[in-house]
Amino acid sequence: MGVTSLHDLARRMAAQAIAAVDPERLVRDELQRRMALGTRFEAVLAVGKAAAGLARGTRSIFAHSPRRLLIRAHSSPALLDPGWEQMSGGHPFPDRQSLAAGVRLYEWLSQIHPAHTLLALISGGGSACVELPAAGLTVDDLAATQRALLRVGLPIDRINTVRKHLSALKGGGALVSTPGRVVTLILSDVPGDDPSTIASGLFAADPTTYEDALAALSTLAGLGNLAVLKAVRRHLEAGARGEIPETVKPGDPALERVENTVIGNAATAVAAVAGEARRQGLLTLEGNLGGEAAAAGRELVARGRALEGERVALVWGGETTVALAQGGTGRGGRNGELALAAAGALRERTSEGKAEGPREVVLALATDGEDGATRTAGALVDGGAWGAMLRAGIDPAAALARHDSLPALTAVPDALLHTGTTGTNVGDLAIYLRG
Repeated sequence: MGVTSLHDLARRMAAQAIAAVDPERLVRDELQRRMALGTRFEAVLAVGKAAAGLARGTRSIFAHSPRRLLIRAHSSPALLDPGWEQMSGGHPFPDRQSLAAGVRLYEWLSQIHPAHTLLALISGGGSACVELPAAGLTVDDLAATQRALLRVGLPIDRINTVRKHLSALKGGGALVSTPGRVVTLILSDVPGDDPSTIASGLFAADPTTYEDALAALSTLAGLGNLAVLKAVRRHLEAGARGEIPETVKPGDPALERVENTVIGNAATAVAAVAGEARRQGLLTLEGNLGGEAAAAGRELVARGRALEGERVALVWGGETTVALAQGGTGRGGRNGELALAAAGALRERTSEGKAEGPREVVLALATDGEDGATRTAGALVDGGAWGAMLRAGIDPAAALARHDSLPALTAVPDALLHTGTTGTNVGDLAIYLRG
């Protein structure tokens, strides 16, 4: 397998990963099974980055016309179907349109008849694009809090612990706002596929507490932005004292009305990539992706090199984090940072730009096509990428230290991945190939 075909294989694997988690097909297959059993839905809700694709999966399924509401992120695809009421909101931070969508959703859910069943199609991005702040808080309070928590690199489950305790919809709030039964089909974008974390658990029990949310907020100490979050802290402290009701907890009677089912996740995409690698005759291992992005990139290369054989593949799925220092202005997403760190590790097997030993590539992919605010989906690098940056007058080590991966990778021909918004969302993939 030559170097060109190795790059081509990596790109083909990225396309296969996205195709494997096509929300339209996943919903259609699941609904066909359920409808064959006589299941009937009187209302359908689609929420998140993949809302349009999830909604398309219901076409030709229903013999009747249920009430339908779709709420998506501004940047995600719209649905060209007048049968759906549609709204959009901000991402990754809620905005005024998110608030309008939250007010509408709360009203819409309350109108469902107790004898009817709601089909809720949930995908990542729902934590931001639809929001209804708890009493005494504003959408600006919530956006400032989430912006601060993301900057310190807090894992998504802890960020969502805070989100749930600042919202009237999250942490099961949407469930208690409707009297009907609820069946949720979930496209998971979080490690572990916990329904209480995906879209901050609109229809799921929340095992976390106000005390847990305060502990997560404490990671912001010393960053100089606590004054902005004063109202948020007061709210959480009141909840911890028992002055504000908790989110829906396991064992709550309302949970008897809901069924949560994950229909696609990072493992679905990983399995598709691994299957292609094995068809190509590569020794293939699968694993979970997590932790700090740069460290994950270096570890991916190290573990890939530890595999025996000349033709190998290591495929990981999940989500990493990037912790920005106070005042940091680095340009790049977590996948770009992973790829940049991997390029440094791959460089160790080159000398004066000439490869020593087997060719290697690393691909890092955001399955939604949005790696942070970069308008790219990630990057594909090999042992020559580091040298290409140096020749372009860029110090890649310095760029990595200041989380400035986008300008560095832009200097490498064909390194950046441009998929456009994919219409799906199951987190990230990282692939190491040697051939």
